[in-house]
Amino acid sequence: MMTNAWRIFAASWKHFARNLWIGLATVFVFTVALLSVNVLIATNVMLERTVAYFEEKIDVTVTFQPGTPEALLTQARFYVQSFPQTESARLVTPQEAYEAFKERYKSNPKILEAISELSTNPLGAQLVIKAKETKDYPFLLSAVRNPQFEPFIRSSSYDDHREAISSIQNAARSVRLFGSGLVAVFALFGLLAAFNAIRVAIYTQREEIAIMRLVGASSAFIRLPFVLEGVWLAALACAATAGIVWAGVVFGEPRLQSMFAGSDPGIAAFYVANWPMLVLTQFGVMGTLSALVSWIAVGRYIKR
Repeated sequence: MMTNAWRIFAASWKHFARNLWIGLATVFVFTVALLSVNVLIATNVMLERTVAYFEEKIDVTVTFQPGTPEALLTQARFYVQSFPQTESARLVTPQEAYEAFKERYKSNPKILEAISELSTNPLGAQLVIKAKETKDYPFLLSAVRNPQFEPFIRSSSYDDHREAISSIQNAARSVRLFGSGLVAVFALFGLLAAFNAIRVAIYTQREEIAIMRLVGASSAFIRLPFVLEGVWLAALACAATAGIVWAGVVFGEPRLQSMFAGSDPGIAAFYVANWPMLVLTQFGVMGTLSALVSWIAVGRYIKR
């Protein structure tokens, strides 16, 4: 058994060496197919990071009437924080709101002049609420407007980026759909290339296969070297893809930081955390498909 296994292993590499250029072309097609998959993965990571970036900017600001008792403000903050949907609730004093207002409109002297003429601070305290998920903001806004606090609330602003997030999510769905189609096309080309490579390999060795059949070699013994050859092609394509993807991440990620206000786009972190699963999954899928096509292709010629 060990002798047969070694012969099958050696024969698979002999087949690859005899059809080197066809094998390299197959590896190239496989690599392009896998690169399209990884481009889709990296794009999804960036889109999810973009959605998270916008979600971090969303909050609800509840402005209270000037002169609202501090005890009631503290009670409102603890009340909002008691909900599991709340990420944080921060209380802004009237003086802090006044300073923030002047900072916001420092380039508009007319507004600053008008507010400075007032004898008292016209701004009330503010409660800035951040939810754990964007879908929870309407609930929290409704909760804080209960009869106990409603008479003291002047206004509430929903710093809303839902349209931007919705656009990004729609773009993500479109990218996934387009990317899936692209992956399917390249996978089909890869399988066709492997099928044709194996057909040519079998054609060039048809006399050898005929002799093997005459001396009693089993169909499995004839098929397995070609099946292993398909697996080696998939392995070489995965290795090439891994190198190209990592080089692209190292080179490209620093140039993408400007899109995220200098923060990390998260692509390198994603690949570092998930590379074993990604490599094994891609090699498993490509190797299995390549081996299956090889088995079928060899079977068609053995039966002739």
